[in-house]
Amino acid sequence: MFRGQDRDRFRPLFSWDQLNHLLNFHRLRFGEEIRLAAIGRKLSEKPETPEEWIKHCQDGYTLIINQLQARLPVIAELASSIERGLGHRSQVNMYCSWPEQQGFDQHHDDHEVFILQIEGTKRWVVSEETYKYPLDKYTNNSGDTGEPKGSPYIETELHPGDVLYIPRGHWHYAVACDEPSLHLTLGVTCRTGVYWLKWLADELMDEAEWRRNLPPVVRGDTTELAGHVRALLGRLATLADDERLVEAYIANHLTSQDSRHREISLPSQSGFQPLSVKGDTRLRRAKFTPVRVDYDAESEQHRILFGTRKITLDGAPDELIDNLIRHDAFTFEEASGWAPEFDPAEDIAPLLRLLVEEGLLLEDLSHRG
Repeated sequence: MFRGQDRDRFRPLFSWDQLNHLLNFHRLRFGEEIRLAAIGRKLSEKPETPEEWIKHCQDGYTLIINQLQARLPVIAELASSIERGLGHRSQVNMYCSWPEQQGFDQHHDDHEVFILQIEGTKRWVVSEETYKYPLDKYTNNSGDTGEPKGSPYIETELHPGDVLYIPRGHWHYAVACDEPSLHLTLGVTCRTGVYWLKWLADELMDEAEWRRNLPPVVRGDTTELAGHVRALLGRLATLADDERLVEAYIANHLTSQDSRHREISLPSQSGFQPLSVKGDTRLRRAKFTPVRVDYDAESEQHRILFGTRKITLDGAPDELIDNLIRHDAFTFEEASGWAPEFDPAEDIAPLLRLLVEEGLLLEDLSHRG
């Protein structure tokens, strides 16, 4: 646990005002994007009026809003910076709890958890895991051995500005103290060996040998099947020396950890609004899109990888590609200066237009004259 020296340090991220704004002006899907939770109680109907929402809060229901990184820019920036720093996906949920009320039974999560206390005080109890590295996301049978035995190893109160880390699989529960509590839960879903195997299986789909039928078992004779499986294991073993496969996974890992959809920027992405070739036309990198650039010397091609997408460019100079990806923002004049041997209107503008339409670059309309 990390004690905050500044009680206000998380308030720029979220506040009572922002919670009220979401409740008043956003139509969040009940049960998916917003929900109410209380131990031993279940809501049979969605609250429809402000009076109903307020009554449930007065009755002690914890209010939860999921996926704040898809709703608030400042939270999107936080999640994106965590993903860039760790290389794993993150998600931010909000929990609003009421004095002396417990929203959930003791439980564990299938991801790493960081609690950021914003308002009020909340008591947390954390116990050791009973099953290492649960993968509930991948299987309905987590193999858990039941609730923990023995004493908790953490019993503490979080105050505004405090942070608590709860490792994946560790049991925990929390109770608000003597005033309403507001906190954010930053969940980091780390990829595992199981995730890598799923990626590898998708990669091997391109090879006919892996798409072949397994041999039939005739009258219970499994000899041919066993031999075929051993041969497949042998083929897997040969992949261990294929450095290109390692590089391919790393590229996928680094460009697909984002938890948000790519930014939408109209009208330029629609193709109806031509990209201005004025020197002061300003473009910026999409904020939440991790990017990797590979160069294939044999084909003399740059491959720009982002999310599940790939752009292949022929003959583009290294300096231009490097600067387009490295700079957060730049002007058309600056981009033309990175490739002085190319014609701005005939060569540079079409490339920038392609990157805008793909969502990798966005035209900064606030700088238009």
